[in-house]
This record gives sequence, structure tokens and C-alpha cells, in this order.
Amino acid sequence: MANSLDEIETTLAEASETEDDDRAHERLERAREELAALEDDGSVDEERAEAIEAEIDQHLRAIEERDSYDVDAMGAAREPDDETA
Repeated sequence: MANSLDEIETTLAEASETEDDDRAHERLERAREELAALEDDGSVDEERAEAIEAEIDQHLRAIEERDSYDVDAMGAAREPDDETA
């Protein structure tokens, strides 16, 4: 469990450098949970916490978009003559 926003930012940086999307996703979700716990304590800078949360969301969306793109590309590879693949 992270004890500070600095630790969450470190987890976020590690997740952004992780090439394995599943592992990065796990780290980002863990960072989000830890951030929520710190926010519930009320002892963190709200503005900084919101900025970190936005960055976590951005990284998660990027992973989801890559996953979506990979699925679309696989469909096209399986059915190259199908215009809807």
C-alpha cells in the first residue's frame, strides 16, 4: 500500500515503462486503488491527486485502445477479403 502520492507516481512511472499490457494494467489499477485510499484519508493535495488520477486514466485508455486495435487487426488478418473485418 502506497503511503504517499510520490509512491503512487513511482508506480505509475513503472507501469508506463512496462511493455506487458496486462502487467501495466494491473499496476495502474493498483495505483488507482491506492490513490483512492489516500484521498479517503483526506491528507493529500487534492489537485495533485486529481492530476495523477487523470494520468492513470490516460494510460489505461491507451492500453485499451491498443488492445482494441490488436483485436481489429487480428480480425482483418483472419478474413483479408472481408471488408468488415
